[in-house]
Amino acid sequence: MQRYIQQLLEDINQATWNIKPPRDLWKYADINSELETEDMSFVEKYLYGHKEPVGVITSIDAIKLPPAEKLTEEQRDLLAGKLEELLKNFHFALDFPDSFPAHLRYAFIKNFWSEEHVALSFGIDQIELCDFEEDNCPFPGYCNTCKEIKEQLKYDEKIEKRNSQDGGGDIELPF
Repeated sequence: MQRYIQQLLEDINQATWNIKPPRDLWKYADINSELETEDMSFVEKYLYGHKEPVGVITSIDAIKLPPAEKLTEEQRDLLAGKLEELLKNFHFALDFPDSFPAHLRYAFIKNFWSEEHVALSFGIDQIELCDFEEDNCPFPGYCNTCKEIKEQLKYDEKIEKRNSQDGGGDIELPF
């Protein structure tokens, strides 16, 4: 398996040669503005909305990625880091909790590889891996976001209820 991993790492390094230059629409963007870059990435996805498997976009076919259970923890750790790096080069960012270990990330990355997305030539396509339901959290023990959202929703509901009891919560403008 080690020889196969070594060959896969070479393929991953070579895949960066397939990165496309930014499309013409980017010459009109202020790439120093995070908001504008985010907006332009959305526009690029809309204009060039042909979805392809991530394996086609990166030229690393999903079938080349071995099942997580056939790899050692060290191999999963190494591959996850290299594949995440490759995804960043192709303008994808997988949203993992900061404390989520790389060896556990590999299975998520492998699953993502078969998904279809629009290839971007600039910016970032932030990929959410969680549906923000505390009972179905894919990162138990590593993430508090679901719990924080649930608490915020309860707080917002409480404020909304209190405002409606106090006369609707409407604010009168002075003009």
